[in-house]
Amino acid sequence: MSRKLIIDCDNTFSIDGCDIDDGLAIIYALAQENTEVLGINTTFGNNKLDKVYPNTIKFMKDIGCSHIPVYKGSKDSYENNQAANFLVEMANIYEGELSLIAIGSLTNLHHAWQIDNKFYEKIKSISLMGGITEPLRINKKTLNELNLSCNYKAALNLLEHGENLIIATGNTCLDGFFTRERFDKLKEGNEFERWIFDQSIYWFNRERKVFQNQGIYIWDIVSVAALLNPHLFIENTIDISPDEESIKSGMLIGEGKMRKVIIPKIKNVDEYVEHVYEHYRIFEERLL
Repeated sequence: MSRKLIIDCDNTFSIDGCDIDDGLAIIYALAQENTEVLGINTTFGNNKLDKVYPNTIKFMKDIGCSHIPVYKGSKDSYENNQAANFLVEMANIYEGELSLIAIGSLTNLHHAWQIDNKFYEKIKSISLMGGITEPLRINKKTLNELNLSCNYKAALNLLEHGENLIIATGNTCLDGFFTRERFDKLKEGNEFERWIFDQSIYWFNRERKVFQNQGIYIWDIVSVAALLNPHLFIENTIDISPDEESIKSGMLIGEGKMRKVIIPKIKNVDEYVEHVYEHYRIFEERLL
């Protein structure tokens, strides 16, 4: 039986000045065996929803997966949120089987809960990328957390009501560094690997300019891999205690109610990175 999955994202792959991690995470998920991606939901975060939604439709067409539906979320109201309604519908059809990848703002999930207060009870597991447990720094530069803080009320709602949560925090994602030297080998790969190289190189150049890094962090893939390939991770069970003030900056440690979540840590970085690249290699063979 295939795993049922919905990816809720703020995909800005190929948009100048915006991160590529959502797009690469989608490709990685689609390359997995025995995994059915039922749909892609769009939300804000890396950019505005009116940019993310058409960009994701184009992206799915570019990678040869336009048959997978893309749904537009909403910033303000659950009443006209296509993505939230899709979440509720699929949760009812696949109750206890459906897992969610949440790698943008958590607005669509919150709206799904507003439509159906039993929504989270029907979900098998939720793996999200976001939040911090300590200040997030790259080469002595402090970064602001994005995914939880950009709609902190939705984040608090999920952290209160969501079950079986896996959280790839910004801190733990720093272990997953993809070097420029290894990335350059994509030029020697199949047609799809070369396409990834051509479409992604701008972000490597940006990271070198901003952080003096000879590589990038592909944040969102950690949350997907932790759910679909847990053997690559140490599944640390951690107590978090976010409150309204702490979550405004994405901080998971505050003065709120204590709860346990899994915060995965990559076991072997080299093995993890090669595992990801291997799935880019087989994507063309499996889906195109």
